[in-house]
Amino acid sequence: MIQILQALVVVVVIGVVYSLWQTTKAYGGLIGGALKWIGLGIVFFTIEAFDRVFGALGNFSLVSSINTFDVSGDMIHNSLLLLGLLFCGIGFSRLTRIAK
Repeated sequence: MIQILQALVVVVVIGVVYSLWQTTKAYGGLIGGALKWIGLGIVFFTIEAFDRVFGALGNFSLVSSINTFDVSGDMIHNSLLLLGLLFCGIGFSRLTRIAK
C-alpha cells in the first residue's frame, strides 16, 4: 500500500513538471523562464505537503523511505521548503526585472 501511494505521488509530480514545461513554452521569453522557476518551487512545496500529509495519516512518508543517510527527517523537510522558497524567489525576481 505504501509503495502504491508513493508511486502515485511520483506520477503526480512528473505530470506537474511535464505540464509546467509545456505551458511555459507557450509563454516563451522572459515570462516563460520566470514561470518555470516559480513552478519548480511550487513542485517542491507540493512534494513537501504530500509528504507531511501522508506521514501524518499513516507513516507513508516518502522522505523517511528514501532516507538512506542517517539524516533527520526534519532536516530533509526543511531543505525541501528552502528549495521551494529559493526557486520561487528566483522566479519572482525575474518577473520584477521584466516589470522595470
